[in-house]
Amino acid sequence: MYAQVVTTKKPNGQTYRYLRIVESYRDGKTVKKRQVASLGNIDEYSEKEIQQIIRTLESLLPNRTLGSAEDLQPLHTLQFGVPHVVQVLWDQLGMSSIIETALHGRQVTFDVARYLQAMVINRLVDPSSKLRLFQTLADLYLPEGDQEPWQLQHFYRTLDLLMDIKPQVEKAIYARLTDLLNFRLTLVLCDLTSTQVTGHHCPIAKHGYSRTHRPDLEQVELGLLVTPEGLPITHEVFPGNTSDKQTVPEILEQLKRDFAVNECVFVGDRGMVTKENLTLLCEAGYPYIVGYHKRGRIVSDRLLERYQDLSAFTPLYDQLAYLEIPASAVEDEEQAVQNEERPLVEDAGLMEKVRYVLCYNAKKAEHDAAYRKAALEEAENELSDLAQRLQTPRRGRKITPQGVIVKAAEILTHRGMDGFFEVDFDGTTLTYLRKEERILQESWRDGKFIVKTNTELPAAEVVMSYKTLMRIEQAFRQIKNFLDVGPMYHWNERRVRGHIFVCVLAYLFEQELQVLYRRALDAEVAREKQVAGEDLKSRLEALDEERYTGELMVKELQRWQAMKAEFLGKTFVSVPPPPPIVEALLRRVGMKKPPKMILIHDNHQSRDAGKENSPTDGQMTFEL
Repeated sequence: MYAQVVTTKKPNGQTYRYLRIVESYRDGKTVKKRQVASLGNIDEYSEKEIQQIIRTLESLLPNRTLGSAEDLQPLHTLQFGVPHVVQVLWDQLGMSSIIETALHGRQVTFDVARYLQAMVINRLVDPSSKLRLFQTLADLYLPEGDQEPWQLQHFYRTLDLLMDIKPQVEKAIYARLTDLLNFRLTLVLCDLTSTQVTGHHCPIAKHGYSRTHRPDLEQVELGLLVTPEGLPITHEVFPGNTSDKQTVPEILEQLKRDFAVNECVFVGDRGMVTKENLTLLCEAGYPYIVGYHKRGRIVSDRLLERYQDLSAFTPLYDQLAYLEIPASAVEDEEQAVQNEERPLVEDAGLMEKVRYVLCYNAKKAEHDAAYRKAALEEAENELSDLAQRLQTPRRGRKITPQGVIVKAAEILTHRGMDGFFEVDFDGTTLTYLRKEERILQESWRDGKFIVKTNTELPAAEVVMSYKTLMRIEQAFRQIKNFLDVGPMYHWNERRVRGHIFVCVLAYLFEQELQVLYRRALDAEVAREKQVAGEDLKSRLEALDEERYTGELMVKELQRWQAMKAEFLGKTFVSVPPPPPIVEALLRRVGMKKPPKMILIHDNHQSRDAGKENSPTDGQMTFEL
């Protein structure tokens, strides 16, 4: 038993305090409370007098007011770190308000933002199906309060509704991020990837070029636009047989229509380089920086042959160097065919400024040469084995000349060596010969890549801007691997699109956390450099070791767990100290540590206060 002070509110608005004696008892596995006696109104007593009364009662009661160890009932552990941080970032972005505004006027009977937040947290904690999420919701620290019980159907309905409000939500998030992170979009990165779809009922799931090397499976294509810091701006889902070059017109339309982005540089990979796409970029007023094919193009073949002297290249950083080549020194492919001197000019404005930057990475060159050497030797050994087998008498059906050539072709195409050997079979003997001139020409490409641009940026900035495409490649790796976007088991097109939107939102929160953290870390580095000292180098090295990725920070947050328990009628979450990396993260991004105890429910107040006293808010703290 213990003493309890209860506050009640009468219809006239007057509040009264009563002192009661309450007893705990167990009903099966549940600990319940009942009132033993009421000691009346204590409003006439001072706080000191009330404390004295309670202390006196404690000496007469069998148990102290604070209860015993038996009154503490641990319930289960919760994933706390990721849900807590996502909820803070969620509130900073005003996501619930954004979704509520986007859904205005619709007859929606459940809290869509609540379900979306749970799915985003699930993607970061333990990517799984919506059914699995529904079954394991009790393992996540999610606000409870007066919310209605979770329903599985609402997760699927949320995916459907997301596609109706996607443009409004993306625009609102972009506007909010530009305010919070204080950036102006001057460079936009674009790329495409694919993810598998299980089943044969989704209308946009098609067979196409598979980046996961599973051409036997149907897929959808995901086009993503990100900022140089890796923050996703918008995304679009295309049918699985869509090529990179077909996505550019729609992406350009989105930039202008939904985000009012009129002045920025478009950065894309070589898969988007077509005459039509470059013309569209120029007509839309977007300067571009794009990768250029280093194989199968007359202009690239001539560049690589003409500029083999690496001493003419300018070092940039690490082992990367570049050489700027004006358009006047290069014949564009179509013009070369026509034997004209000037490059192709579709527009007198931006297209006239086109130039190329030839880049060289010494480390990559070593890797390319080693790979080619090993692949040539492997292909030659397998061809030799095949030739020897043909000379050995064998029982059974004799192999046909066509079969021999097919087998040789399989050997050569396995590692891309089909262009480096000349193979002949006269019906008895297989002969093969290396094409040394072709191999020499391939060596010119080792460690090199070509960038095409019509900007006025210095060549070094062009190269660095193109290298930022690694940000979007990292985004795809995160979405596909860490956040486990596929394979998808949704058959409905809207739900496939909604599921991908959830994954992109999860990546957004992970990347926002990384941007906030790294900006704070960069500010610390700048302050350290201003205060020179003997140990400056060691301090800077120590800070550089703390340049964690978003994925690592999320994994560390996953280690931060809490305990949900019940004590004397109160259900609460006991929060332990965060891991060291998480503590540094919270400090640098300016997030306050949560209270050690977070109240979820107070059974006394909800029962004793009656209809006129509402339950305690789910995020209040208390002392045991």
